Amino acid sequence: MLLSEDAYVPALRWRQSEYQALLRLRKTVKDQIVPLITIPDVEFDFELWRDKKTVHEHVLPFVGRYHDKWGQRPAWITLDEAIAKRRMDDRSHVLDYVFNGLRQRNAKAVPGLPLDADPETIAAAARVVARDGQGSAIIVRLEDLMIDSSKTKVVTLAKDLQIKLTEIDLIIDLKAPNFEPYDAFATLLTAVMPRLGDLTVFRNFVLVGTAIPETFAGISAGTDEIPRHDWLFYQTLLMNLSDGMRRPAYGDYTIVHPNFEAKDMRLVKPAGKIIYTTERTWATRKGGSFRDDQNQMFTHCQEVVRDPRFNFRGEGFSSGDAYINDCAAEREGPSTLGRWKEVAINHHITLVVEELANLAAAA
Repeated sequence: MLLSEDAYVPALRWRQSEYQALLRLRKTVKDQIVPLITIPDVEFDFELWRDKKTVHEHVLPFVGRYHDKWGQRPAWITLDEAIAKRRMDDRSHVLDYVFNGLRQRNAKAVPGLPLDADPETIAAAARVVARDGQGSAIIVRLEDLMIDSSKTKVVTLAKDLQIKLTEIDLIIDLKAPNFEPYDAFATLLTAVMPRLGDLTVFRNFVLVGTAIPETFAGISAGTDEIPRHDWLFYQTLLMNLSDGMRRPAYGDYTIVHPNFEAKDMRLVKPAGKIIYTTERTWATRKGGSFRDDQNQMFTHCQEVVRDPRFNFRGEGFSSGDAYINDCAAEREGPSTLGRWKEVAINHHITLVVEELANLAAAA
């Protein structure tokens, strides 16, 4: 698969809010994105103090859900580091199990491997690549770029997968760095990226990162704004690329921090909130405990529709916007915290696709 100049790569962990957000995207938006999907580790049951499911039970629904939510559209699929070390009931590797199932559904999925993947995961990915002939993604972290041997490691991994560099999708995953000051970070990144060699050789070249906070505990109640440093930095980076240097496709973690982990809900009372992506910020509307007052979401939605800081795009913009609009009019109920995460992700993806299209048109 070859990405278009204005393609968007949302990095998603395969949880209900994320895959429902994908499902409810408009077709025109779906056509412009290729998600980087991570199969997360098994969730922990804090009350029983054990995993909620076995690895087999956890992974078993993936193929069917992928087919139902994303169909035969392309995506990269990678594994959380913890689950990559665990095995299915028949002792098969999770990658083998997943891609054997996807292959039967004619899915256009491509495996993704971190640069430091363990030997068994590399071997499983090599089997997938040999069967499917769709190449592979190699995911390089910022700390990988800081070492002189990064190119050698990429070349070695490609050899282990028995594919050429032209069949590799190179994804630089910044996670959540300090993007400021933008010019200084852009100078650093443009200086170290050539350590990977000729970037034009790779099939695709993607840059992923986020400035979303790991927790919203410090976000003020009422209306607040968080700068979208990752998106603002990306635009600065493009202006700092030297002549002939390959332009990376843009990716981010939508509105979920890459280190997000489920917490013991007996000990926390998450606030009712809406995260609404705007041109330069994540505008937030936050109240008290959702569990204690679900009806607060009616007021939050009314403020999103009314307050110019949100620049509400209207019910026709995305399914997320339609839900906010209907909740503001009390035609929809307050639902669940998971649904509000889905609403935020769905709106975010739709907006970023529009932004990238505008950026490409202006180039």
